[in-house]
Amino acid sequence: MTDQEALIREAIAAEADETVDARAVLAAVHAKRSRRRPLALLAAAGITVAAVVAAVVVSLPTPPAQTEELEVATPVEPRTVLLAGLDDSGRTDSVVLARVGVDGSVDAVSLPRDSWLDIPGRGMGKLNSAYVAGEVGEPQDLVRAVEAVTGVRVDHYATVDLAAVAAVSAVVGGVEVCLTAPASDEYSGVDLPAGRSTVSGDQALAFLRQRHGLPNSDLDRVVRQQAFLRSLAAKLLDPAVLRDQARVTAVLGALEAGVHTDPGWNLLAFTATLTPNATVDTTTVPHGQATEVEGTYALPLDPTTVRAFVAEFLSDGPRPTNQPGPPSDGCVN
Repeated sequence: MTDQEALIREAIAAEADETVDARAVLAAVHAKRSRRRPLALLAAAGITVAAVVAAVVVSLPTPPAQTEELEVATPVEPRTVLLAGLDDSGRTDSVVLARVGVDGSVDAVSLPRDSWLDIPGRGMGKLNSAYVAGEVGEPQDLVRAVEAVTGVRVDHYATVDLAAVAAVSAVVGGVEVCLTAPASDEYSGVDLPAGRSTVSGDQALAFLRQRHGLPNSDLDRVVRQQAFLRSLAAKLLDPAVLRDQARVTAVLGALEAGVHTDPGWNLLAFTATLTPNATVDTTTVPHGQATEVEGTYALPLDPTTVRAFVAEFLSDGPRPTNQPGPPSDGCVN
């Protein structure tokens, strides 16, 4: 059992006699860990599992604590985080730039992994080549590339193994997805009928990874990830799940090994800004048609267009009129 699990289990046991302040638990967890943090925001396009988990933990029933409450400053401005989902080989598989407002709302912009852009210090290349865990670059290289093309300063970053998302889906009893047509793919292992299905574990991971056989390849996968994580967020924020502290502990355990954040991220202060019923909005940056560039197929990005679109989407004003994203019924390719 990890120190984190022991602390959470102590809190759950103590609740038989008195209510425990969940933020105090988070403070203890934060004090025990420096670089590997289970409550980091998770990148997989759209909304992040860890943001939801943080909201779950902070939203546990907590009447005034018997001990001195932890002081957490209320943010006076939005915070921007970069979320990178890694495949089983450590390559960047999905990238999301998320803005968390002072009211806890989340606006998330997906950048396709095949985006062709300038990687500062290395020249032009695909976005997913900026960072490969243990092989190429550092997460900061990915951060700098995204900052350069979007014109947005990143306050913090987190990387997550997509397998952790699948583990969380199993903990909550599966996640509902909807397909416009049957899906069967030997590369990802997905095998699902048309219409609505509940997926978890390996089938959830296969659903998130499939790109072969889809009309728009990786672009359809981005939309799938957005739809999946919206559905997972709804499942995690179900009142029955919120009251099931054993399940909350299991979710934290599923995320523990797969989520890594920058060392300067104060998770305790950040989770205090999240709210269970906050609004979540997602989109994808504008891009050109896939074309062959230097021997590989990539999606060209026009930095001027991308910066204007992202600035409008992340502002407090009306959303861009050409905002792409999952359809309203949640059914995707």
